Amino acid sequence: MLIYVGDSGNVVKRILINHCSGNVEGSALRKHIAKEMGFDILREVRKSGSTKYRINLPNPLDGEKIITEYIRSGWWKYVICDSMKEAKGFQWYAIEKLDPLLNINRKSWDETEALQYKELLEELQGSEVLHCNKLREKPTGPGVYALYHNMEPRSCRKVVGKMEMV
Repeated sequence: MLIYVGDSGNVVKRILINHCSGNVEGSALRKHIAKEMGFDILREVRKSGSTKYRINLPNPLDGEKIITEYIRSGWWKYVICDSMKEAKGFQWYAIEKLDPLLNINRKSWDETEALQYKELLEELQGSEVLHCNKLREKPTGPGVYALYHNMEPRSCRKVVGKMEMV
């Protein structure tokens, strides 16, 4: 099932650094998965005025490990776009057409680009299925990515140190 669609100026780097590893502060995907798994997210304002997000556990890394395990047990598809502007517009088109589980926000997209976006969607859906460990040597650039998984995040119970199905 389709879990999430996102865009980036460097899709492979975004998937590897912010999603397949990282933390809830650097990834909306990780934050959505954490909430779906039942984790509370603490929001703290730093002295600088920026916001810090972390999982509300005695050791937040325990929760991050569970999220990482979930994401790494899923698979990715992605498509490279001609520009970041195209990627941004196509992301909203793909979200509207595919209705991913965790993409709550919907934004408009340029309807004059519908034919181009339809072709990109076909390319995305037909692209190679990749696990995190197979992405490193793949071409990258601005584009749109999709995370697929055979389980919804909420069907995984949080158990400190590991992920279990409910």
